[in-house]
Amino acid sequence: MSDLITLPSRLPVAPSDYGDISVSRLGLKHLDSLCEACRASASHVRPWLGNSLCPITPTATRQCIEEMEKKRTSGYGITYLLMSGATCLGMGIINYIHPLHANANLGYWIRPEACGNGLAVNLCQSLAKLAFSQINLQRLELFVEPGNKASIRVADKLGAQREGLCRKRVFGRDAYLYALLSE
Repeated sequence: MSDLITLPSRLPVAPSDYGDISVSRLGLKHLDSLCEACRASASHVRPWLGNSLCPITPTATRQCIEEMEKKRTSGYGITYLLMSGATCLGMGIINYIHPLHANANLGYWIRPEACGNGLAVNLCQSLAKLAFSQINLQRLELFVEPGNKASIRVADKLGAQREGLCRKRVFGRDAYLYALLSE
């Protein structure tokens, strides 16, 4: 799998806002930028995704990166960061990859000050393209808690279909199941 994903050529934010934006596979080189982004995003991210995908100390961030690399090499999942130069704007993850059924989960977060600019949609579109064309998946699932209005808007903008409400699915809380299908 590629270390770098090309974002769609037209982003809904002006380059002057963030500079060049790329999607880069998570690695130890991102330790400082990920840790800083997580600190800035913890209260925004942790209610929906928990602590493991938003580490706020250098030690926890290193452990997170090393764990994600183990998961990548085992075929469990792959994690990418949305980067503007050396600044991490968010994280995207394809995990729970099921090779037999060709499906996986899609998760993401964007730091609060970068929200509302279409970055989550662009990140998810890039990861979906990777999942369908390079990992050969047929289906990506997004679990969104009913109170997470921003993620519901992202799922809708992606064209994901809401398939139902899964009771006690995310941290013992209910979540809508959305699905994106390959073409």
